[in-house]
This record gives sequence, structure tokens and C-alpha cells, in this order.
Amino acid sequence: MNKLFKKYNSPLKSMALILMLAIPFFLYQGAMQDSAFQVNLFLGLMMANMLFILKKG
Repeated sequence: MNKLFKKYNSPLKSMALILMLAIPFFLYQGAMQDSAFQVNLFLGLMMANMLFILKKG
């Protein structure tokens, strides 16, 4: 797994930062539609993304 992160480190960091900008908009849209599933899904994705950035950032 470390080989994968070393090989694709730069693209993964870039994609993670783009997701940090995009996920809140999807989260807002799910909240406006009153969809508990979407809100929980995007909160989970945001949490996983933040943990990834903290660990590999």
C-alpha cells in the first residue's frame, strides 16, 4: 500500500484537496433536499478525506 501512495502521491494529494472544496457543496445540496442518506454519506466522505489529508498531507 505504501508503494501505491509513493507512486501516486502528488495526484492523490491534488484530488483530495479538490474533494475538500467540492464535498461541502454536495453536503449542502443533500441537506437542502432533506436526505439523511446523502448527508451521512457526504459527512463520511468528508471525514475520510480529512483523515487522509492529515495522515498523508
